[in-house]
Amino acid sequence: MEQVIAQAAHLLLALAGAYYLALWFALVVWTFQDIQTRTRSVIAQIFATLLVVLFSVPGALLYLLMRPRETLDEQFERALEEEYLAQDLETVDRCPACRRPVQDDFQFCPFCRTPLKQLCISCGRLLRLDWPSCPYCGAVQPAEEPDVTVRERRTPLEAVQRVLERTVSLRERRSESSFPEGPQSTLPPGWSRREETAEPDTSELPRA
Repeated sequence: MEQVIAQAAHLLLALAGAYYLALWFALVVWTFQDIQTRTRSVIAQIFATLLVVLFSVPGALLYLLMRPRETLDEQFERALEEEYLAQDLETVDRCPACRRPVQDDFQFCPFCRTPLKQLCISCGRLLRLDWPSCPYCGAVQPAEEPDVTVRERRTPLEAVQRVLERTVSLRERRSESSFPEGPQSTLPPGWSRREETAEPDTSELPRA
């Protein structure tokens, strides 16, 4: 009877040992495969594998706590999403003056009133300011004068400064173009221009 019990105990120990060995081998393989999907660092892969090889189940628990949260595929997908979001933000139309977002059908910026589009003189569709002709009806658009375009695209502060500069320059031109004062009169005091001209003496003329 004791021999049967001893044989059964040896069998159970052998099965437990085989189970533990299989579990240890499976944990080592799973750890090595999992760490390869999470990092490309060879040192990190070797360290994680040795942790499970030396400590088995406790080492696997430590690896679960220390491993990177995202796999390489998840990191790649997140990077693609961030890149797509950045491209979407870059493709959003912005005002060339204040750099605030505007919609595609805006003719003026609602923040700084900078002209963004122009109306076609024929069909009335919104066109870009640099289009010489309408792509919808083919009508040639009138060319804008450079001064008008620059003045319309200025901010209010720049417009006020421009007006002040023009006012100062206009005053300087007027002061330069004013006539010089006439020569001062050399007549004695009490004399006038009318007295300066001598009247003809008619006392010596024969009388009728």
